[in-house]
Amino acid sequence: MPSDLYLLAGRYRLIERLGQGGAGTVWRAIDEMLDRQVAVKQVRVPEGLGPRERAEFADRAMHEARSAGRLRDPAIVLVHDVVLEGDQPWIIMDLTTGRSLDKVIKERGPLPPEFVAAVGLRVLSALEVAHAHGLLHQDVKPANILLESDGTAMLTDFGIAAPMGGRGDVFGSAGSPGYMAPERLNEQPSGPSADLWSLGASLYTAVEGRAPFERALPAAVAAAVLLHEPPFPARAGRELGGLLMAMLAKDPAARPTASQIRQVLTRLAGAGPASAPARPRRWWLLPAALAAVLALGAGGWYAAATLGGQDTGRYATAPDPCTLLTDAQAAQLVKGTPKRSLTRPGECQWLIREGTLPARSLVVRVWAERPTGDLDGPQVAQRRFASEKSTRAAAEGMGQRQAYGSVRDVTGVGETAIAQNGFKFYINSTESGTADSILLFRTSNLLGEVVWHREDVSAVVAPGDEAADAMADPQTALAAARLVAAALAK
Repeated sequence: MPSDLYLLAGRYRLIERLGQGGAGTVWRAIDEMLDRQVAVKQVRVPEGLGPRERAEFADRAMHEARSAGRLRDPAIVLVHDVVLEGDQPWIIMDLTTGRSLDKVIKERGPLPPEFVAAVGLRVLSALEVAHAHGLLHQDVKPANILLESDGTAMLTDFGIAAPMGGRGDVFGSAGSPGYMAPERLNEQPSGPSADLWSLGASLYTAVEGRAPFERALPAAVAAAVLLHEPPFPARAGRELGGLLMAMLAKDPAARPTASQIRQVLTRLAGAGPASAPARPRRWWLLPAALAAVLALGAGGWYAAATLGGQDTGRYATAPDPCTLLTDAQAAQLVKGTPKRSLTRPGECQWLIREGTLPARSLVVRVWAERPTGDLDGPQVAQRRFASEKSTRAAAEGMGQRQAYGSVRDVTGVGETAIAQNGFKFYINSTESGTADSILLFRTSNLLGEVVWHREDVSAVVAPGDEAADAMADPQTALAAARLVAAALAK
């Protein structure tokens, strides 16, 4: 083996570049410790970031890759290791022999509907495992779906996966415009339905041989996703075509749930085109009925479930978070005169600057969960809260320059609540960094989060000790959360 090939972390010898995309570059490598081939992804670091932003990006990429490494499913390409060299994150994964779905489509053209349904079932299984662990994939597309020689499919590239309820992709939109759900293109909060939208777009491409929003320019693709409906996928047949159109609805609430998608794909994948028996068409897949469902407004699937008698919970929609604290209350909490702003739908920030630089901020986020076909609104919120709790508990400890404290139960805020502290050292510093005190709570079908963030906090312990809890100010976050919960109870 040539000795001049790059050796990553003293262990992974890069052999050849396998591919490159917006999220990074993938290399074939040899794990010299275990003498086996692996795939190594060099995560793309956005241009134009300052030292602090590059460190934040690297820390977040490492944390999310570790979270992805806990996922286990036959349809998931396993993540084995994460490495940080300088401020460049690398992700080590299984090296698969499968060919990407996009290459198969280019060579063979449109694929049979029953085969596409079987591929969809495998990818859906992978996504359900990720969602159960509180993670969104964020880049489901044909290039990230691998087909093995036996025809089974695997989902790869969990490197840009993000936690549900997080702040989103603050360093630039990861993913491909033609396969990003409208809410992600609009930089709005996204959930599992965004991944399911991307799955629908991928299956549409496979069965039709072209993308649903195919245009000559990327900007035109994004505009089509936001403003136009795709042509009905004629090659898919009525049932699969109707399902794909429902999955590509602009409104997340109008899309079918994972369990509803699974029911249809299972039926379609189980019979060949020649021997398929006549099947009763479900009302929600018929064009006229689908239009009626969409006409229910914030409705769609949610409204249909509500009409079926499910408990939506106390909150039909989440209230404006900027109304949950008065300016006087916020000023007392942050010890100054903050600037209030709705930073994104469902999120309000009260910010104090010192000179031109942010010094401290109080962020309030709220979102209402809606019924699915199986669970009512409060049950969905309970499941989401439990997922958030387990995901955050798994982050406890010191990783690179960031530390998370333990997750603690909190009483007196909503029906149930947890708190966690975080501390992040500035790049190349063991003396100062940023501190966060975070409180997440649930009441009925609504979840809320309060984040008390401070810059330039002096470290009072060395990295690796109880850094997160030692530098925290949990009382401010707790006081703010109690005021928010009281406002919601009115």
